[in-house]
Amino acid sequence: MTKPRRIAIAAVLWIVALYTAHAGTLFFDGEAGSGGDPKGYAESISCARNWWAFGALWYCNATIVADDGKQYPYSSKNSSLTPADIGNRVPMTNNRVRSGRSSQSSAEWALAERRDPNKVAYMLSLMGIPVVALFITFRMFRDKEPLS
Repeated sequence: MTKPRRIAIAAVLWIVALYTAHAGTLFFDGEAGSGGDPKGYAESISCARNWWAFGALWYCNATIVADDGKQYPYSSKNSSLTPADIGNRVPMTNNRVRSGRSSQSSAEWALAERRDPNKVAYMLSLMGIPVVALFITFRMFRDKEPLS
């Protein structure tokens, strides 16, 4: 294998490894939730895998029924809602948050309760995937002894 080809393969390997490690930390970190008292419930939850994150994250849609009776569409791209929530009423709250560079704050719905993270899987994603990529990279670029 030629050296430019190895470099290209190593670059793609590291992009995939770092992207996967990042997706794993999002998936296993749990949902911090915004806390506070429930101000509504997520109902009619439907979920599908988010293939942009190699299927590790869930993409869920729901309808939030607020305490005042209004209904809001809700889309969760970061696995805050999961397939385990389908058929349940999940307590939700809304807080005023500032997103991005905007100085305006807007009401954003989030889970009212914290989901526990999986610390072992989180650390394996954070440290294990890059270590495996490093091992593969070293194996690709090692000097091989000629067969005698």
